[in-house]
Amino acid sequence: MARRTKAEAEQTRQRIFKAALDLFVEKGYERATFEDVARRIRLSKGAVYWHFKNKPDLLSALVAHMTALHTEHVSGTLPLPDSLEGLKAHFIARAKLIAGTPSNRKFFHMMMRLDWPSAKFAPVKQRLKQLETGPFYIVERTLEELKREGAVRAEVDVAAVTAVLGAMWLGLINHEIGKCLDVELEQAVDFGFEAVIAAIRA
Repeated sequence: MARRTKAEAEQTRQRIFKAALDLFVEKGYERATFEDVARRIRLSKGAVYWHFKNKPDLLSALVAHMTALHTEHVSGTLPLPDSLEGLKAHFIARAKLIAGTPSNRKFFHMMMRLDWPSAKFAPVKQRLKQLETGPFYIVERTLEELKREGAVRAEVDVAAVTAVLGAMWLGLINHEIGKCLDVELEQAVDFGFEAVIAAIRA
């Protein structure tokens, strides 16, 4: 059999990501198997194992892939934040991107359904925390830099602010996707970020 080119291998990887996302939403992460993924795209189970060593590895790679796509898409029209106003604008744009397309809503839904407190997700969570394209990483890195520059007050607990902004942002997107938000998503994210920024600005 002829060796696959890098382009063919990447194409297969993308097909695996799409099938895995569909199955993790349809059946749940626990019930979906490598066999299910392979069957969905008419590959052997071994072909899936060639790309990913196990299901947590596939999940981590899928999350990294989708998160990088979000960041790339937002950064295409908006640079990564280097100010408090830039941070707010970045996360307004990112929230609209997630809520505005079916595949992104599906990905968000999958992430919210995972049993994150389970010990088996600890390695996945650790890997996600290190993602430089992840939303929590971007908030924390931006706030730390702005604190060093004096734009954020010296006594501000960056970890606490990151947790508050991240939880608020995820909650608003979840409400929007669930059709429970009675105001525009952009308006709600703007208001929430502005309230926190006012409390930490130097």
